[in-house]
Amino acid sequence: HYTMARMVDACTAHGIYPYYGPFGDIKDVVACEDQFRAAFLLGCVGAWSLHPVQIDIAKKVFSPAVDEVLWAKRVIEEMGDGSGAVMIDGKMQDDATVKQCKVVVELARNLAEKDPALKEAYGF
Repeated sequence: HYTMARMVDACTAHGIYPYYGPFGDIKDVVACEDQFRAAFLLGCVGAWSLHPVQIDIAKKVFSPAVDEVLWAKRVIEEMGDGSGAVMIDGKMQDDATVKQCKVVVELARNLAEKDPALKEAYGF
């Protein structure tokens, strides 16, 4: 995990999206999903795919859920200039939340540009 974390930190520090390398055992889709999920949790935004079967796995793991994107868009809209704090559904949201939401929406926009189904689902 150390090497992956260092790579993610280096990429982020230089404005580069960190991607996970390929998973070699194309027949083991469970292990592929596990590896992709671990990479996602460590900060990667995608992964190389060696075989078409891995594409759907990568989409599933690295694409934000529709409800997450809709929530993020709502928080950004209700926060206005992004300063201060607001109550949304009885919970406080502040500038830190807006920063996280902007990352989710940016990723969703990038994915939606290449995937019409995601574009529609995300409401772009």
